[in-house]
Amino acid sequence: MPSQLSSIYNLHTPALMLDWPTAQRNINRAAQFVQDKQVRLRPHFKNHKRVPLARKQLAVGGCVGMTAATVVEAISLVDGGIKDVLIANQIVGAADISRFAELAVRANVRVAIDDFENVRAIARAARNRGIEIGVLIEVDIGMGRCGVAPGNAAVELAGQISSLAGIRLDGLQAYEGHATGILDPDERETVATASIEKAIYTKRQLEAAEHECRILSCGSTGTYRSTGSLEGVTELQVGSYVTMDWCYKEKVRDQFDIALTVLARVVSVRQDHFVINAGCKAIGHEFGPPRLRDYAEAEIPGFASEEHTVVHFPGHKLHIGDLVHVVPSHCCMTCALHRDMVVYEGERILEIWQANIGYGLP
Repeated sequence: MPSQLSSIYNLHTPALMLDWPTAQRNINRAAQFVQDKQVRLRPHFKNHKRVPLARKQLAVGGCVGMTAATVVEAISLVDGGIKDVLIANQIVGAADISRFAELAVRANVRVAIDDFENVRAIARAARNRGIEIGVLIEVDIGMGRCGVAPGNAAVELAGQISSLAGIRLDGLQAYEGHATGILDPDERETVATASIEKAIYTKRQLEAAEHECRILSCGSTGTYRSTGSLEGVTELQVGSYVTMDWCYKEKVRDQFDIALTVLARVVSVRQDHFVINAGCKAIGHEFGPPRLRDYAEAEIPGFASEEHTVVHFPGHKLHIGDLVHVVPSHCCMTCALHRDMVVYEGERILEIWQANIGYGLP
């Protein structure tokens, strides 16, 4: 690493920062949760999009592989030596199905499905390459997004799939994302549990109809404790736990800590406020304006500028050029806005990891 980048004080700002001791603790805590359980972790790559960090997550144990959101993310993982990947989305269109099938020649990659014609297209691509591709039927347990209805609809689709050469039904995927935003922990657990029970019921129905269902992949950072304690759940697609943001921190409280910030510099100073050189092009803000890590009394009432953020802080002692750590409300989007992730401890830069953005041409 060039000597001029040995310290965070020499960084160009805004810069995406990962406090490595904190991230490592988060990784270890998730691994400890599944240590004495049958359920395993399948961390979600979309959170950070950095293959070196994915390797760190897998290295501690308790993981069966990684989750990806796109074909390009899956390719990046496989190219990086990670050979068990679930694409937790539907892959459609001839180009993407072809890319996915080519990837399945090299690694154990699965995909979520909810439509028979889509599965037929995947099966044709698999047969053309002399391979078998594993799929998970996605069940809509309350998100109102993708997935078939729980119960009979999933069993019917499984029956159709069973006639296709080149396809292997490995189980189900379900996502209780509609529960993750509930702030009250008891209510969140109640909604998440009731939702996942629909997927567990569907799993039992599939097994009663003599269909393979060895995988039930679901979960999130906000619901992993309740979901991961239910009998029948085999994988937890936790994502944000390793980086965190202030929005998730308010939900999981002492379970995981905030490791991700955006480092910015003060560029203008007034008596009651100052301005930093990071705006919405550097900080994900879907769930609210960012906050400053080290100044709880500072307020950011509005957040609309591309390259600036105005921080209201009467009586502050900051000067032009000072560094501040900004905590986003959405870590996943923030990671997607930056090519480089600076991994640091204290003031010392340890590594710089570049992103796989998740989209792109072959």
